Parts: sequence; structure tokens; C-alpha cells
Amino acid sequence: MTEQLVVNGTGAGWTSVVAGNLRWIEELLDSLGLPAERSDELRARLTAVRARAADPQLRVAVFGEASSGKSTLLNAFLRRRLLPSSALVTTRTTTSLECLGGAEGLTVRTIDDTVLEWPSAPFARWAGLKSGPGTMERALERVLTTELAEDVSGLWVHSPARLLGGGLTVIDTPGFSVTERGHRELAEAAARQADLALVVVPTVAAMSLTLADFLTGPLRDHHDRCAFVLTKIDLLDEEERAEAVEVAERRLRDLGCADPLLLPCAPGKALGEVTGGGRERDGAGHLAVFERVEARIARLAADSRQSAIAATVLGLLSELLSAVEETAEARRTALARGERELAALTLPDLTAVLDSWSARTLDRTRAEMNAATIGMSGTSRTKLDSKVGDAVAGEKINDLAAAAQEVSRLVRRHLRRHAERVVQKAARRAGELLTTAADELARDFTAQYSALAGLAGESRTAPPVPSVAWPELPAPDMSGIDQALTAIGARLTSGDNWRTGGGAMAGALAGSLVAPVIGTVIGGALGALIGRRGADATREQFLRQARPVITAAHEEIAALAAACLPRVQEELAESVAALRRRYDDEWRDEITRLTEAHDRRRAELAVGIARVEKAAAAARRRRDEVAALRRATGRTVPEPEES
Repeated sequence: MTEQLVVNGTGAGWTSVVAGNLRWIEELLDSLGLPAERSDELRARLTAVRARAADPQLRVAVFGEASSGKSTLLNAFLRRRLLPSSALVTTRTTTSLECLGGAEGLTVRTIDDTVLEWPSAPFARWAGLKSGPGTMERALERVLTTELAEDVSGLWVHSPARLLGGGLTVIDTPGFSVTERGHRELAEAAARQADLALVVVPTVAAMSLTLADFLTGPLRDHHDRCAFVLTKIDLLDEEERAEAVEVAERRLRDLGCADPLLLPCAPGKALGEVTGGGRERDGAGHLAVFERVEARIARLAADSRQSAIAATVLGLLSELLSAVEETAEARRTALARGERELAALTLPDLTAVLDSWSARTLDRTRAEMNAATIGMSGTSRTKLDSKVGDAVAGEKINDLAAAAQEVSRLVRRHLRRHAERVVQKAARRAGELLTTAADELARDFTAQYSALAGLAGESRTAPPVPSVAWPELPAPDMSGIDQALTAIGARLTSGDNWRTGGGAMAGALAGSLVAPVIGTVIGGALGALIGRRGADATREQFLRQARPVITAAHEEIAALAAACLPRVQEELAESVAALRRRYDDEWRDEITRLTEAHDRRRAELAVGIARVEKAAAAARRRRDEVAALRRATGRTVPEPEES
């Protein structure tokens, strides 16, 4: 970037400093990457500052409250009562007084960018002057005090007045206000572009709060380019004038004006001498005093020009510094936010994500399958016990062989159904759990993918994620269960036990239930006991001997059914692995790309932060140098010598 020239004093070196700073600002705006809106705003300011620096026209902005004597001062500059009093003015734009070829005239720019010249027929039609262009006073009155003022965006009054003849423009603001936003903005803009700010202060009134707010607000940074015109001095007695000037100076110092320049005069009296022909020949009248004030204003404007341009450059550097610091802070915030958000994402380590999901899914499914199996086993035992009780209820125990066969049949059927339900429910639950887990993985993956894409500076939504594949399991191998059930039935209905009959038969059955191999040995003893009892005792004896066998049978079948579950778990593990492979195959490269893009963006942000911090340091240094230059070009116009 262009290095700034550091010089002392004014002249060509001063011009180089201004030009060097403006080039540096332009280059910085081209390379820094500020937000578009802020960059455009600063470029517009840069263009305006360059135009101002290249324009030799001197500008004096006039500020004042209603009834301060501002309109009278302006008319005194023009040497005629041309402008209406400020109390009547309704326009919300500035009025520029300038010399244009020595001719009188008006130029009006409307809000739709139409330019109208007075005197002319188009102006007369627009202004509603039915009897021709009329006088200049009448034309200004229409422009400034009627509803036409709402359509005016700019007004220029051309006059060959003495003050304007040396290339000086006087800018009349519509009156400063701390509450009217439009007025305040106009005041700030006028203060920025003016070489000299004339603040009209009536000596007959105390300095108002509005004026105080204006001096500490829009004019806060322009005190070195302010001059205070103390009007209506003629309304005070001779001995009161010095005191009034002293009071005004003290009050201005209190408001932050370190060395206020006061210009006491009586513009109204001076204008009266011009229009009434009452000017004193010895130069002691009000007009003579006013002419000396006027001459000093012109010298002040010329002397303050470099300070004014330095002020505009300083203001632009301050705005640029603010924008650069805001950009640096925004980038630091973005970097910190990106690092926090990336830390909250697990997706960049896709292997770990899929491993964790797979293990979590398998563990959960295994635990729920086991819990469901245990729950079903307890319910099954309760139901089977009830069915066996029903099989030997009432007089059914009297036909012990038939009862034994019924018990055998229902035990075998119940246990087979129980085994089938255990395996089927396990497979169904495994499918449900896998579907749920796959949906959870899909949602989390999509959300994290979108977040990662955003961190990488992309706006992308993940394509549809792989769906779960859960095969229809084949019927479980129940051959082992069928063999076990056959053996259980044989133990319950051994043919040898039914040939003894009566109590011996019951004893043989009970004996076979306890120990099929030695049942006939103890059958006689049991038979004698059962034979001497009734149906209830027989039933109780039968159930007491049968239940251990049935319980053992239930446990055996449950174990055989549980032995079928590993096949379900194998299928589950294969489906989980297949889904995991699809994620890994389809997304690994994309996740790696996005992660690398994010890393590059983080690096770019870090470089950008370093760049803007370096630019901010340079802007602060330049701002301080321009501020020193502005102080060095402060006004040095001496008091005019008395003639």
C-alpha cells in the first residue's frame, strides 16, 4: 500500500499528505473486504472528500436559531432584504449564496431532480407566479415559505455581493435543532464541508440550551473552524457591549471552545445604512464595522481551508478506523463461533460417530431383547400353570390316564407357541429398534452435515440418507425344541404306567414324573397312598409331582428358544454393519472435504483478522498524524487594524 508522506507545514507537502492518505484509504477499501454497505458508504465519503479537496471554492456555513438575526446577517451579506425571515422559512434544505458571473438569479433542484432557473417561464409555472417571473424577493418567498418548500432538495441564490465575489459560497442552514433529525443531519453535513462555520449568537439573550447542545453535538469536532457572530450589539448601551462580549466568550469556553473567535456587529443597522443611504463617511458607522467583519470572515475562510480539508480527511479516517475495528471484531466473533460450533459437532470424525452409533444400537437391542424374553417367560409360566390346573380340575382327575395325556398335550403345545413367540418377538423388536436408531442417525447426520457445510461457508442440505435394511428372518430352527417336547410328553405319558390301574397306576404316573427310570419301584407305595384318598387329594398329589417336571420342561424350552436369538442378533449386526458401510462409503469424502474447507475458512479468518488489525493500527497512526496536521494549520488571521 502507498506509504504516507510525513511533512511539516503546509503547501505542496500538505497537498501530498492529503492525496497520500486518500490513496491509502482507496487501496484499503479495495483489499480489506468490508461489508458491502459500509464499503459503499465510505467510498461515497472518499469521493466527496476528494471533490472537496480539489474544489478551490471557499465555503462558509451559517448556523443560528430563530430570532437570532441569521436572516438579517445573510441579507447584510447580500446588501439587500432578499431572504425572508427564518421564522417564515419552511424548507428543510440548505440555501447556498454564491456569485455566478455577476448576475442575479435562482437555481432550484426539486426532489425529483428537476432543475429550474429564475427568471424563466418554467420556474414561474412551477412557483405559481401567474403574472410572470416577478421579483427575486417574490420568487424566494414562494420557494422558502410555501408548500413548494417540501419539493425542494437544493437552492442556490446567485448574487454579485461583495463577500461572494472572491470565490466564496455562503451556506444557510435551516436552523439547528437537537430534536429534528433532518435539521441535525443538514447541520452536520454543512459543518463537514464548510471551511468556516459562522454561529450567530444574539448578544441581548442568554446562550440557549439548544445552542449549547449544538456546539457539543454537530460542531463538537469543528470548534477550531468556528467564528461567533454576536448580532444585535446595537441594542446594548456602549458600556454594556464589552460586558456582553465577555459573558459570551466565557460561556463558549465553558462549552469547550478553547479560544472562541467573536465577531460583534449590527447587521440590521448596517443593512439599514445600505438601503437607507445613511452610511457615515468617516467609517465609524455600523456598515463600516460590518465590512471589516466581512473581510475578516473571508480571510478566516481562506485560512481555515486546509484545516477544513484536514478535518474531512480526519473524519473519513475515523470512520474507516471504526469500520475496520468493527470488521476485525466481527471476524474474531465469527472465528470463535466457528470453533465453538465445530467443537460441538462429532461428524468430522465420521468413523467414531458410526462406531459409537453401531455399538449403542447393538447394546440397546440386545438388552431390550433379553428383557422382553425374560418378561415373556414369567407370563408363560403363569399361563401354563393355569392351563394344567384346568386340565385336572373337577372329575377329570378320575381318568388319570386321560388327564395325563391332556397335560402332556397342552404343555407341549404351550411351550412350542411360547418358543415361537419369543423368537418372533425378538426379531420384530430388533427391526423396530434398528429402524428407530437409523432414523435418529439420519436426523443427527443431516443436522450436523448442514451445520458443517455452513461452517465451511456453503449453504447445502444433505441428500437423503441411506434407509435401514432389515431382512425378513426365516422361520427359526425348532427341531431341537420339537425333540425336547417329544421327550417331555413321553415322560408325562409313559405307556408302562397306565397298565397298573387304580392307585397303582396313579402311583406309577407320580413315580415317572419324579424319576422316569425308577418310577415303577416307588409306584406301589404311592399308589397305595393315592388309592386311599379322594379326587382333591389325588389332584394335589398329581400336581405336586408334575410341577417340577413342567417347570424343568419350561426352562429347557426357554433355553432352546433363547439359543435361536443369536441368529436374530447376527442379522441385526449385519444390517447395522451394512448401514454403517453405506454412510462411510457415500459420505466420508464429503465430510473430509467440508472439514478441510472449514479449516481453510478458519485460516482465512485468522489472516483477515491479522490484516484488519494491521490496517486499524495504520489508520490510527494516520489519524493521529492528520490530527496533528490539522492543529498545525489552525487559523492565524490577526485582528484587522483599525483604519
